[in-house]
Amino acid sequence: MSLTDIMSAAGLSSWTELALVLCFITFAAIVLWVFVVRSKPSYDDMRNLPLEENNAGSSRAAVTGGKRP
Repeated sequence: MSLTDIMSAAGLSSWTELALVLCFITFAAIVLWVFVVRSKPSYDDMRNLPLEENNAGSSRAAVTGGKRP
């Protein structure tokens, strides 16, 4: 009896289908979270990060030269 015979008789094809379904559900959940659940103000705030001035009283520190001031 060869290894091919043993593996084909084991009936492992259902596990690959289960893995495919789980990966698709995970992908769909991530897409829904990104486009539906996250709030628009959060994206607006992140969109303006590169344009913000480096203020001393700011809670965010700008990265300059690879180092934080």
